[in-house]
Amino acid sequence: MFLFVPLIFATLFYAWWRFRFVFPRKYRYPGALLFTLCFAAMFFYRGISNDSISAIFAAIGSFGFVFLTNWLLFCIFWDLFLGIRRLRGKRKLANKRLRMRKEPLFASAIGALTLAFFLIGGPPAIFDFKVVKVKETLPIKPKEDRQLKIALFSDVHFDALFQISKLEKIVDSLQILRPDAVFLVGDIADVPIEKLRIYDTLFSQIRAPLGFYISTGNHESFMNPEGRTMEWLRSFDNATILIDETVCNNYFCVTGRADHQYAKRHASSRTALKDLTPSNSSIPWFLLDHQPHGLDRGDTNLARKPDFAFSGHTHAGQFFPAAIIIKFIWPLSYGLGKLDGIPWFVTSGIGQWGPPLRIGSHTELVLFLFE
Repeated sequence: MFLFVPLIFATLFYAWWRFRFVFPRKYRYPGALLFTLCFAAMFFYRGISNDSISAIFAAIGSFGFVFLTNWLLFCIFWDLFLGIRRLRGKRKLANKRLRMRKEPLFASAIGALTLAFFLIGGPPAIFDFKVVKVKETLPIKPKEDRQLKIALFSDVHFDALFQISKLEKIVDSLQILRPDAVFLVGDIADVPIEKLRIYDTLFSQIRAPLGFYISTGNHESFMNPEGRTMEWLRSFDNATILIDETVCNNYFCVTGRADHQYAKRHASSRTALKDLTPSNSSIPWFLLDHQPHGLDRGDTNLARKPDFAFSGHTHAGQFFPAAIIIKFIWPLSYGLGKLDGIPWFVTSGIGQWGPPLRIGSHTELVLFLFE
């Protein structure tokens, strides 16, 4: 977190410095400052009590965020090009004139591209989601050779732009799919508990015969440090919250690990996985861990590893170009793979953080059919 904040300021300064040439000299610095404030609006809207004003700030900030991402990518390549020109003997003044002549056109093109992104992958597209089915064989067969149906979703991110109709569809889909259990792997909300109350009735309807299990995400501490999201979750009788805990039923055991940021925020370390290993080794063992880091350094000499693990967090990059860059950041950024020898699935999430946009990824509810 201490490195994250300086990085954000350095990025904003670079974007602002490079944006000066987009405007005429008279409006250069005010224009660049306005651009920076548009991006910052995305972080301010969560503290605004009026929903309409909050939504306006969120929309402005979302456009600024996507524009900034593509602008930064352009600037990096543009500066490399200008640097090569300098090395080949072009004068500094010639590069400056080229910037003043071309960058307003480039900025307009990036603005048009950003608008196109929102027309293609923004509202109303992000108010929907896909139901993805995954069939897997577990090393330990489910009891009575029955098929276990597990519904997974993650990264709901309740905020000013989240539509209650989407939660209605989530509830309806779960009632149609009729899973044996439901797993929610963190990052539930980015708004105060008072604004979460509008979801009470619908959220209380998420039920399954073998339980509804929830683990923490980084946003349960990062965006809501006072922990009110957890207070809201604990007000329901239909959900079991797992923070470094393991519970078992007749058909499986499930462990929910405290998210890395959540543990740091509460001045504690994550419980070693060996201390969370279920004593019953005759039924499958599932692991919920919001960030797909794999096992911790201290998770050694395990008598048994989980049979299957679930994560979210990455959003599969959410939108271009992050949808490509994310693949180089995480060893498993989306889909089915293995981490530390454990079959692991990373979902792209059912919501989105920041811009209400999906380009190069999708929102999803995943139904696992385990045999």
